[in-house]
Amino acid sequence: MLGRSIGISDDEMAAMAESQTSALFDATDRLVLRYAEILTRENRVSDELYAELAARFPQDQLVELCFTVGLAALVNRVHATFRTDVDGITQAAVGEAAFCPIGR
Repeated sequence: MLGRSIGISDDEMAAMAESQTSALFDATDRLVLRYAEILTRENRVSDELYAELAARFPQDQLVELCFTVGLAALVNRVHATFRTDVDGITQAAVGEAAFCPIGR
């Protein structure tokens, strides 16, 4: 699972639906998660949100963040379209981990 591969804990994945209030996330985490959710759901970013991001991240990191969120959305849409199965290696690594509840 991508989250695990970058160090996100099972507890953090389970808390993502409450990311704006969870003590597991700091202010930067909350900002990034809010951005990812808004960009994914609304496909646009307000001037206010962009200003918050620009105050926290240099331009090159904003570009990387945008591409990361966009690529994740693309991959999710491919999996949703073709209803792909999880391969054995991923299933063995993920096991019974909690799913990410965003969008549920």
